[in-house]
Amino acid sequence: MNWTVLKAVFKRDFVSYFSSPTGYVFICVFAVLSGLATFWSPEFFTRNLANLDQLSHWLPFIMLVFIPAITMSIWAEERRQGTDELLLTVPAHDIDIVLGKYLAGVAIFTVSLVFSAASILIVFKYGLGNPDGGLYVSTFIGYWFIGIAMIAVGMVASFLTDNLTVGFILGTLFNLPLAIFGVADWVFKDFPSLAQGLRNWSAIEQFKDFERGVLSIGGVVYFLSIAVVMIYLSMVLIGRRHWRASEESAGMAGHFFVRTLALAAAAIGITMFVQDHNFARIDATSENLNSLSPDTRRLITELRTNDDVRNIKIDAYISNEVPDEYATTKRTLLTTLEELRALGGGKIRVVEHAIPNFGPEAEKAEKNFGITPQEYMPPEGGETTDFFLGLAFTSGLDKVVVPFVNTGIPVEYELVRSILTVAQPQRKVLGVVSTGLAFTELDQPAGQRYALIDELDKQYELKPVDPTKPIEDKYDALLAIQPSMMGPQEMDNFVDAVREGIPTAIFEDPFPFFFAEQSVPGTGDPRMSASPMGGMFGGGGQPIPKGDINQLWNLLQVRFDPANIVWQNYRPEYSVWGYQTPEWVFIDRGNGAAESFNDEQDISSGLNQILLLYPGSIREDEDQGDGADLKFSALATTGHDNSGTVATRSRQRASNRVSRGEKTGPPSAKSYIVAAQVTGKPAEKQAVLEEELTDETDPADRVESEKKTEEKELNVVIVADIDWTIPSFFDIRAQGMENFLPATQNVTLMLNILDSLAGDDRFIAMRKRTLPLKRLDDIDNARMEYLVLAEKDQKKFDEALDEKLAAAEKEFREKIEAIQDAKGLSSMEKMQQLSLVSRRAESKFEAEKAAIDTERSRNQKKTKNDMDEAVESVQLKYKLFGLFIPLIPPLLLATAVFFHRREQERIGVVKERLR
Repeated sequence: MNWTVLKAVFKRDFVSYFSSPTGYVFICVFAVLSGLATFWSPEFFTRNLANLDQLSHWLPFIMLVFIPAITMSIWAEERRQGTDELLLTVPAHDIDIVLGKYLAGVAIFTVSLVFSAASILIVFKYGLGNPDGGLYVSTFIGYWFIGIAMIAVGMVASFLTDNLTVGFILGTLFNLPLAIFGVADWVFKDFPSLAQGLRNWSAIEQFKDFERGVLSIGGVVYFLSIAVVMIYLSMVLIGRRHWRASEESAGMAGHFFVRTLALAAAAIGITMFVQDHNFARIDATSENLNSLSPDTRRLITELRTNDDVRNIKIDAYISNEVPDEYATTKRTLLTTLEELRALGGGKIRVVEHAIPNFGPEAEKAEKNFGITPQEYMPPEGGETTDFFLGLAFTSGLDKVVVPFVNTGIPVEYELVRSILTVAQPQRKVLGVVSTGLAFTELDQPAGQRYALIDELDKQYELKPVDPTKPIEDKYDALLAIQPSMMGPQEMDNFVDAVREGIPTAIFEDPFPFFFAEQSVPGTGDPRMSASPMGGMFGGGGQPIPKGDINQLWNLLQVRFDPANIVWQNYRPEYSVWGYQTPEWVFIDRGNGAAESFNDEQDISSGLNQILLLYPGSIREDEDQGDGADLKFSALATTGHDNSGTVATRSRQRASNRVSRGEKTGPPSAKSYIVAAQVTGKPAEKQAVLEEELTDETDPADRVESEKKTEEKELNVVIVADIDWTIPSFFDIRAQGMENFLPATQNVTLMLNILDSLAGDDRFIAMRKRTLPLKRLDDIDNARMEYLVLAEKDQKKFDEALDEKLAAAEKEFREKIEAIQDAKGLSSMEKMQQLSLVSRRAESKFEAEKAAIDTERSRNQKKTKNDMDEAVESVQLKYKLFGLFIPLIPPLLLATAVFFHRREQERIGVVKERLR
């Protein structure tokens, strides 16, 4: 290879492109189109993420126009001007000429890409958002590899003609498959398998890793293979002059055709081999968005090296087009699936089904796995859409199905849990104690049970536990919700099971507000029988005897307060609710209490916020016996200077409301423990052990007795609330409703508790993990202003309503007292007037409330309209930036080149001839 010739050819082509303003015009067009694709797409502001997803979708099609504009003159211009013969007589190999021209085209494209990257970054950095630096660089590296492949293809087209226009058209046609295969499902709707096969070999699909921030050797090899094959084909085309006049020209053509096919087949084989084995994958993102957690890597590596584990197939039914709100979830899901497939080697096989909502593939998904399209209605109204986002995990005859992955589900946790569950079908056994709640009705169909039970059913073998008989079956853990409802015999059996060392989760509530319709009594309330006649005559059912739950508290050496509810004057900033009482207690690190969550316990470490509704409190019994060897660990605690208690009896429970006007009193200047863990040997076991073991006890018997006692140590977690388990929290978690209830991790804590008790700590750290995606700051700020105004408006409405209520109540009482003190009125007349006054007072209050509500609704609409206008103003500003900023650098350079060339042309020219 003659480097001097290669360098000369490269310099000649590269400099000629930038020596005239025309080259900068092409760069200007490319940069502007890139800016438009990035910032003018409606999805960009709807998704509100500082990334290049929209540009990645359109860039292959932009390149269909820009790349042929670069390559059309590579050889066609040489032929048109007759300089090709001069080049071919240079003492050099064909490879020197071809590589020199190819590298010149790559350099021109690289400069154009740098202009585009710089202008887009300026728009982001100006204030719109701060994109992930690694993700940004990785994406543009991917664009560069797409470009080097397309330039090689376009160069072949240029070698076939001496006409620039024909070279441009051929370059576009030859590159068209790389772009159009990415949307093959549009063309081959009736042939989904063919469409998926073509899509897998498209530039868009092979670019996916770069788009996610992963530098993968598989994608690099794919694009380099195309470039190598096309460069070789260009050498064959330029070398035709050596055998065109030969008698064996037909044979030579066939020979080189076969060689080219062989090279293409080798390139395909190498590409498939490298992508199947994924020798190198580097997460380039600064936030490690694509890196699996250490626990995941350890678990999947153990799975891969375990010869007893069968291969696992993951069928991912994912629609190509999903609503904007689900775009991030789809992206994370596909990224994590790819990383798991790569880490699992041949043990994990992922099959992506990009299927339409209806048709044979959709029917197969529903028939085989029960996966159906999810119906989605835009929040602002409009036409509903259906789309797939479901997964099926199979290993032999075992199967686990995730029908739909919602926006708030921790994707990595959901995938790894399903993989390990199907790979190792022997599940931990979780016993759900029958306390009289619907929680324990495990024989109900899925979807009709409580969301907590459906969630646990994905991981555990659930068994109902009948406490009317001794609990002797083997359980890895027990779950008891409101055990105070149990009768005396059931309570005794349950306490015996706890004493025997079965790890147990106890959710007990002094005021189960959201369970009013099920007539669930609080800890200190009697349990009433369901009497169909009692309600008619006002008597209600007869009390059912309840067991003494104090024997459970005495065993655990704790004190549970059934007479008081904990309240706290705190809620997270911008938490938007229609109505909230102080008894909705946020355990939040932002509340100024360092011990809100116990970071020394795996159950609670790393959590940011949970919400308990009308909870009770727990404390360690300070009078526990000297023989006790129990450890009390607080898991969740309220704030110090904004908490207090209110008597349970002062609160009236209903299905959907608490009486207004109730005051909580001043804070008690202390914090309250609402969740705790108790471990160790209770005093009674310690005493029994000391009685059994004397100085004369055989050492072997001593060791055996101590071992048995050690195995039966208590391990109990108590949470002073059951309302925190209602299905709404599972819906909030699934839908990622952060604006509705920021960062609530109720479900995470529930699952952490049961995993820890069952001895299955594989998913605890994984479940807490979140991916900090970069957002558009200016758009978030504009929306946040609306939330602040909405918050103030809600507070103003509540205050006005309370004032109206107080005034109406005062006026009502004055009239009542006047009627009662009136002389000369009979009892019947007083009763009639009292009834009339009550009706008028209620009617007046309802009218005033309706007027306030109407005014508030009007103000909310105005505030919402102001927010929309502010957001649209921000969007328009950055759209214009995205349009005009890319124009400036190329135009300035083009202007400078134009005047420089003009000055150079004037040198040596007689002054009289100058214009």
